[in-house]
Amino acid sequence: MPNEFATKPELALGFPTFPTVWTCPVTGLKVPKDPSQNLAWRLKMLEMAEEDTELQRDLYTACSQSLLFFVNAFCWTLRIFETGDLGKVKQADHAHIPFVTWPLQDEHFLWLEHHIEEGEDGLTDKSRDMGATWSHIAVLAHRLNFRGSESHLVLSRKQDAVDQLDGLPRNYPLGNRADPGTLFGKLDYIQAHLPRWMQPRMMRKKMHVVNLDNGTRVDGESANATAGSSDRRTSILLDEMAKMEEGESIKRSTRDVSACRLACSTPNGPGTAFSKWRMSGTVAVFVLPWWEHPEKGKDRYVDQDESGRYKIRSPWYNYEEGVRSPKELAIEVDMDHIGSGDTFFEAHILEEHKRLFCKPPRLRIAINWKKEVAEAQVAEKLVKRDLTSVRRSPKGPLKLWVPLVGGRLDQRFTYTVAADISKGQGASNSALTVKCDQTQEKVAAWADANTPPYEFARIVTAICVWVGGKGALPLLIWENNGDPGFDFGRQVVRVYQYPRVYFDRVIGTVSEKAGKRYGWRSSPEKKATALGLLRRAYAHGGFINHDEDAVEEAKSYVKYASGGIGPAALVEESDSARKCHGDRVIADMLAVWVQDGFHGRPVREERGSLYTIGGRLAAFKSGKKHAARKQSFDWRN
Repeated sequence: MPNEFATKPELALGFPTFPTVWTCPVTGLKVPKDPSQNLAWRLKMLEMAEEDTELQRDLYTACSQSLLFFVNAFCWTLRIFETGDLGKVKQADHAHIPFVTWPLQDEHFLWLEHHIEEGEDGLTDKSRDMGATWSHIAVLAHRLNFRGSESHLVLSRKQDAVDQLDGLPRNYPLGNRADPGTLFGKLDYIQAHLPRWMQPRMMRKKMHVVNLDNGTRVDGESANATAGSSDRRTSILLDEMAKMEEGESIKRSTRDVSACRLACSTPNGPGTAFSKWRMSGTVAVFVLPWWEHPEKGKDRYVDQDESGRYKIRSPWYNYEEGVRSPKELAIEVDMDHIGSGDTFFEAHILEEHKRLFCKPPRLRIAINWKKEVAEAQVAEKLVKRDLTSVRRSPKGPLKLWVPLVGGRLDQRFTYTVAADISKGQGASNSALTVKCDQTQEKVAAWADANTPPYEFARIVTAICVWVGGKGALPLLIWENNGDPGFDFGRQVVRVYQYPRVYFDRVIGTVSEKAGKRYGWRSSPEKKATALGLLRRAYAHGGFINHDEDAVEEAKSYVKYASGGIGPAALVEESDSARKCHGDRVIADMLAVWVQDGFHGRPVREERGSLYTIGGRLAAFKSGKKHAARKQSFDWRN
């Protein structure tokens, strides 16, 4: 989360002081930054320019050359409330104020301008009331006035948030204008407060404005799934993207519309298209945190809570914490992409668990059957627990957190191996958890997104032989839902004949006896129960997880609108797509699930395996004598 730190952040005491007079880095002109002095300076400048056409041309040229000079010398903004004594919010003394930027806003303006001119996507992650939307609109106003032949599109969650213009305005921008609460209303407001000699000829109608002198235009549209899909635009503004129901579709449809998409929003849960894009590492991000606001950040300081997390606070923040709910604080103030959603696991418990138990692995290795071990031989190798047929290589995907004894896990203990299977096509990880049954400690983990289920089955059975344990191979449990789970299960049970697998049981009954279906079968109620066990284990010490990646994944688990539970990244996916997704949390959940009682049993007697006397007798009695002769079996072994 942006305002929580594992190490103490460097933060100057109080709030950085602004320069009394700011020098424009492009034009060299000096502008007062104090709002009162800026207002007096503007008044004098406009009086001088009123009758001086040469000065008007110089000021117009300076504005065309410098976005920051244009904003600080000529733009205005609306202010409804402000921060008073002890951080309490009160009504603003003056609603109409000069747009005087603070240092972080200067950086943001230049960042936005750079992305438009270079044709690059950019995302602004912000706290509420940081002036970010006004900044985006001021940039568009500058380009509308001073850049020719450009086409910009602005989108918001609904049409009324884009524009509410009623009829055709006369004498624009001095006639009727849209509500300043809308995107076009802000643009109208900025244009109306420019001096007449700076205003170009404009044609304005609902959801549209065009500069008749240079051909640049700004259009608006509501956030629908195909927004702007047939256009070609210089830039697209996606305002409050986290609240767009069709956010993912809009992101896809606008990819070929513009080289510059500017997303701007406060978070609204980890599953939104905005949060997924922000966390993807594929887009440039500019952060506007509340503590950089000159009033909200006044007398700011760093505090450490009981779990060891550092957090930036101020009198304003302390007041807001007392009047907002935790979720509202996460959404509007903290820029918390996890806590702002309806998460399943308690974030503070996971943070505490991570602080106490998570650590880097001692060793990374690769485990698989040796290449000369054919598919048909794996079953026999499993019966013999043939460690000599297993290949161990350094620097592989299997992470180990405990010291090895004789080159493998401590054989005085027994182990459970739990797996969640993906398609192996790069979209999500197939994941494996190895848990010690006696210590309830996650001792090893494996994850990879590009291993298909049939290959994963071969790797898992080899890992099971290497893991071993006191008296038997580990109990193997996996989620047997969706095609990947079925493919994996068939390979493990029917081809490799792994001797100790989990058989599903029916929850909600008195006995909860294991049935005849191998693998763990999921349902919404059953998954909620199993994840509840994992949540309780994290809270009360029933599971020790050293794997930081797995704990971080658990933070993103949310409750879906359909009633299910799963990764926030799959909020917009179908149920069938979710079944083909694998991750570390489900592997951990299954490892904890079997703590409640042993629900595994040998599989071969059930299937009539020819490697057992009972199996061969059953095959003989059922008239499969010919098949028994055909199956190769070395009686000398």
